[in-house]
Parts: sequence; C-alpha cells; structure tokens
Amino acid sequence: MSSLSRMLAILDLFGENTPALSAEDIVGRLGYSRPTGYRYVRELVSSGLLVRSAGLYSLGPRIIELDWHIRQSDPVLAASRDIVRELAARSGCSVTQMGMYGDRIVTVHHEPGAEPLAISYDRGCPMPLFRGAPSRAILAFMPKARLERLFERHAGELPADMRSRGFAALLEDMQTVRRAGHALSVGELDPDRVGIAAPVFRGDRVVSGSLCLVLTTVRYETANRALLLEMLTDSAARISRALAEEMGPAVAEESDASRRYEATN
Repeated sequence: MSSLSRMLAILDLFGENTPALSAEDIVGRLGYSRPTGYRYVRELVSSGLLVRSAGLYSLGPRIIELDWHIRQSDPVLAASRDIVRELAARSGCSVTQMGMYGDRIVTVHHEPGAEPLAISYDRGCPMPLFRGAPSRAILAFMPKARLERLFERHAGELPADMRSRGFAALLEDMQTVRRAGHALSVGELDPDRVGIAAPVFRGDRVVSGSLCLVLTTVRYETANRALLLEMLTDSAARISRALAEEMGPAVAEESDASRRYEATN
C-alpha cells in the first residue's frame, strides 16, 4: 500500500459500531508504528477529515462538505435525478439507488414515495454485499471472475447457508437473477418490506449500480406487479442511456483502467 492508501485506511475504521476511536486504537487496529500512525491522524485532522474531541477522533466536517459537492455535481445523480423522482411519483413506492465502489455497494440516493417508508439503508449506508435485491441486481451482471473474487474476499459476510453451498451455488443464483433481468427480496433487509431491483449500466455495458422499488409486503400482495416491474426496468434503462450520453467519452478510458485493475486484483 502507498502512504496515501495507508493514511486513508484510517477512515475505514469508523462506522456504526465505531463512531469514535483513540489514536492508540487506530494505531493498534492497523498495525502502524506510533510515529507513522500519529502523523497520519494529525494530517487527517488538519484536512478536516477527522476531528478530535475529548481525546477521541471521529469523522470530520470536511466529509459533510464533500457529500454536498457530490450531491450537486455527481454525473450519476445528475443523469438519474429526474428519472428517479418520476419513478417514485408514478409507482407510489420509495426508490433507492445503489452504486458500486470497489468491493462496496452503497446507497447513493433515496427518493420517498407517496407512502413514506422507514428503511435501514438510506444515502451513504453500505449495503450487505450478498443480501437484498439491490445488491443481487448488481452482482448478477458482473463477470464470473470478479464475482468469484468477491466471494473469496468476503466469505465472512455470506449467510451461513450460502457459505456452506459454495461459489457454484451463488453463481447459479445470480444466473437466475440475470435471466429474469431483476432481483426480488421479501423481508430480507427490513421486516415487512419488499425490494424489486434492476441493474443500471454505464456506456460500456459494465454494471455500475441498481435501482430498487421498496414497498410494504401488504401492498406488494395486491399490487400490479407486472406494471411495477415495467416502470422499474424502463427507468433503469433510461438511466443507463443517460449515463452513456453523460459519461461516454470518459468511460472508455476508465473501462480500460478497470480491466487492468481487475486483471491484477
């Protein structure tokens, strides 16, 4: 790892169960030497990415500022914002939008529907990698080699039954989703919630995220499911086309870089 990567790895230590850490905790968890670890912490504090209070460190206000800039200028959000709002209004469902960054699937937007629902995975929240319709709608459209690497690197995140069945069973499940063109989950992420998700692609047909309708199980049982699915897949396709137009010139270069990365990771 480069020095920059080692320093930024400190930010990955903070989460729902570890909102604040001491410098000793940070150094110990990452195995850095005290001088190096303390220097990294000081640099992150000076940049606003960490803040110190009562002897503990937590994520700093610079991250909030960066998130604001992302909301204003992110090309994915810019290309999809109106489409997502229209889908929520037409379907009456809440809509969540996911993006994949490295090995993480993260909620990038949540648009409430006519019936506002409390959901666990709001903007910025990482999704379970192998559970839930939004994640499966992404994994199902990955190349087999990349899916297998994710399976090997994150075996600890797999449900026990999936882990015992092995990669071949996961691949079979994902192929079923791929043939259907969408993923469905019932009560898998939140009780009494149904998720219906479809993949979103970049201009080079690489899957980059997913779009998900969220509704109650009661409403799902009486809904026109075919119509909901049609609205969802049409919206996902429109976002994919918008991304191709918005990001087209840059995608080819990024795709070449991604292929080189995938070949060595």
